Amino acid sequence: MRRWAGFAAAMAVTMATTAATCGPGTSSGPGQTLLDLINQKRAAAGCQAVTGNEQLRAAADRHVVDMRDNPAVRDDPNHIGSDGSTISQRIAAAGYTPAAQVGEIMYYALGPPENTPEAAVAWWMDSDGHRALIEDCSFTHAGVGVVYPNGTWFSVIDFGRH
Repeated sequence: MRRWAGFAAAMAVTMATTAATCGPGTSSGPGQTLLDLINQKRAAAGCQAVTGNEQLRAAADRHVVDMRDNPAVRDDPNHIGSDGSTISQRIAAAGYTPAAQVGEIMYYALGPPENTPEAAVAWWMDSDGHRALIEDCSFTHAGVGVVYPNGTWFSVIDFGRH
């Protein structure tokens, strides 16, 4: 029991530290947590970590706000924006060029308990297509967009390689 309590306390300190510091490619504590969790999954698959990238974050931020504001965008399997933009177009418009390879995963939850970084990553890992993007070792960069108003959760991760 003491080991579990010590582990929980260590996790709380780690989570508080992560929430207080955001590296490149994220603009929030939950975004940094998502990037960290993605990199843990990549490491388990034998891949190098993706490095946070501000241009990819800008593209992800654009799409995550579009998801929040436009319900039709949330469920589009082709990730088309409300303005007709594609993943590649949003990433290029954010300045991530030239891009040899890009990919995007998105997730939303309208309330608890699915409105957490851990729930998003669990859902992605349970989906063959999303898991394949996370575990694609050729990606070198990622940007994370997250908005979480009033208990809802919207997240987008854009992956890239020059």
